[in-house]
Amino acid sequence: MSTAINATCPGCKKVLKVPTQWVNQVIQCKFCNMTLQIKPNIPQSPSGSQKQQVQKSPVASGSSNSSSNNVVSKPLSVTAPVVPPVVPNYSQSQRVTNQFGLTDVNYDPAYVSKYRKKKVGWLIPVLVMFFMGILGVVVVMALPYLKEKLKENTGEVASIEVKSNSKNPDKGDSGKIIENPKEGKKSKSGGVSSGSSQQPFPRRALVVSIHNYLYANPTQYGLMVQGMKNIPGITKFLANQMRVPQSQILHLSDASKDNPAPPIKPVVESTITDFLKSSRKQDHIMLVFVGHAVENDGEVFLAPIEGDLTDTATLIPLKWLYKELGECVANQKILVLDVCRFSPTIGIERPGGQPMSAKMEEVIKAVPAGVQVVTACSAEQRSMETDGEPLGVFMDGFVDALQKGVQGQIQKQEDKIPIEKLFETTVKNVEALANEQKFKQTPKIFGAIKENGAEFDPSEPMPPKIAISGLKPASKDGFELVKSVLEEIGTPPVKSSETDNSIRMEYLPPISDKIVKEYAKVDGPETELQKNVKRARIELWVISTLPAPADIKKEVDEKRRTSKVNLNVLKDGYRAPGNEITFKAMVESDGRDVSRMFVNLQEALDDLKKSEEMKDAESKRWQANYDFIRARLEAQIAYLYEYQSMLGQMRKELPPLDPKIHGGWKLAATAKLQGDSTGKKLAKESSKTMETLVKNTAGSPWEVLAKREKFTTLGLEWQAAK
Repeated sequence: MSTAINATCPGCKKVLKVPTQWVNQVIQCKFCNMTLQIKPNIPQSPSGSQKQQVQKSPVASGSSNSSSNNVVSKPLSVTAPVVPPVVPNYSQSQRVTNQFGLTDVNYDPAYVSKYRKKKVGWLIPVLVMFFMGILGVVVVMALPYLKEKLKENTGEVASIEVKSNSKNPDKGDSGKIIENPKEGKKSKSGGVSSGSSQQPFPRRALVVSIHNYLYANPTQYGLMVQGMKNIPGITKFLANQMRVPQSQILHLSDASKDNPAPPIKPVVESTITDFLKSSRKQDHIMLVFVGHAVENDGEVFLAPIEGDLTDTATLIPLKWLYKELGECVANQKILVLDVCRFSPTIGIERPGGQPMSAKMEEVIKAVPAGVQVVTACSAEQRSMETDGEPLGVFMDGFVDALQKGVQGQIQKQEDKIPIEKLFETTVKNVEALANEQKFKQTPKIFGAIKENGAEFDPSEPMPPKIAISGLKPASKDGFELVKSVLEEIGTPPVKSSETDNSIRMEYLPPISDKIVKEYAKVDGPETELQKNVKRARIELWVISTLPAPADIKKEVDEKRRTSKVNLNVLKDGYRAPGNEITFKAMVESDGRDVSRMFVNLQEALDDLKKSEEMKDAESKRWQANYDFIRARLEAQIAYLYEYQSMLGQMRKELPPLDPKIHGGWKLAATAKLQGDSTGKKLAKESSKTMETLVKNTAGSPWEVLAKREKFTTLGLEWQAAK
């Protein structure tokens, strides 16, 4: 009968039954697959003179060539009826004890080496494979981005970069020779060989946006807060996504934060002309116009900031712009027209914002050969500005399209600006917003690009940096006249607003020397009429939420404190209430606060009327000051009457709204007054005085101020708002 003995595996610590005939043979643990060798233990006797015959004692050891830390296993009892192995009687000092506390066994230094090698040997490869797997997943996910970046940095062909010493990197250095190792060609350029994205793209863009019109309805600029779209976003994404060099982008606007400039007619026309004439044959250009347009006698006109929509001589003919575009030699020419802009919740404060007529669309559609024109809306529609998209629904969608760029396509210098894809994305954005808010607005694109434009040529110098032109500084005397007039009679807007839409001196037309002499200051003591004019002006600023001018700030602040005027009462709207009874009580309280404003304004008007008999004794300058402030005060009182009437309507019945879309109401401007007859009478008298002042002070600052107020509507109506 075969016998077996017990031994402990040094790897998994399992007890093994080992046949005695396997001693001195190499075996494998059936639990952990460790390779073992059973070795007999035959020690010498303590005296060395006598030898004892000792039964073989099993010892399991790992087969390894290492001789570092040693581990041994202690044998257990025999599992079959055999003669028990004889264990030598060692003294305590002769016993071998290892780190596991096992004794009385043969000491084999190969044990620990083999055990540790096995344990570490499988762990390291597993960890390496794990991290390699994670790295592989990351590489696969980032592969499209890496490919695009690689092509951007190196181009389609291999090239050698030469750093230019030019101060303007867009212009390059014509004295450098670039060699293309792949094609063996040389080209004269200031950057890298053709195909490298480090060579500037032959693209240019001019954005003209006009917002605080002198005589037309204001247009919105967008919110200058993070995450909101605004006009500067156009230039930002033209540079980042459309690869237009920064030196080849210009924003001409009265609201520009970086480079505000008066977009008056001569400046707009001169800047556009220079932009188009300086473009090269290989260039791809985009001209964007945001503002008002009007159709008159079959012609379409664009409005500069001082444009009077009733006087075409002050406007920019579209046929002139089309002629300039047609003569421009650029490879690709794009005109984006965001006109007929209108905000229902702001309303018609001044002329502008009417729907695009069928005739206007017909004229716009007749584009010159090689020009593409994009319009924000179609015939009988408006380019809508909403509470959620103050930049305008079209421009909001267009900026979004620019921001997304062309997905899945790497742009090259020879490529055209992808206006068709940008237009397609813009239309989807506009349609989504229009359907959500239940109005109609359909952008359109007209014209086609020429297919025989010049190819990209990196050796041709870039055009000069786009700059504002046609700006003529006002004469010192004229500037001083305008400044002094605004200090004497400058007033806040009739309608309360957090935005300062007051007139800026640089937007006024130049003042002739004749006008300067005619309306010069006359030294002398302050008259009663002049004191009453100043008092009326202070009262107008007292009820405004805007900061008062420095020259009367002290008086205005003191008056606000003593009169305890609630500046928050002139709200531009209300949120829909949860409790209608409580809400109407609040509206009634607001009405009482508005009534308190009438007292001081009416007293100031009465004092002005008493001063009328002193008017003839005043200089021509102060006669104009008197007429303007009196008419402005009458308009303000008329507006308060209208405002009170709107509060009365709200108390009587809440205006309609769609709770799925709207969260409240806003007071929108309209030409027709609906309020008290006293207010309507004052509004009529104010308009008549302003009209007379425009005629009598032609060419002067008073003409501009009076004309602006004459066009300002005083009527109000409730509009549901988001």
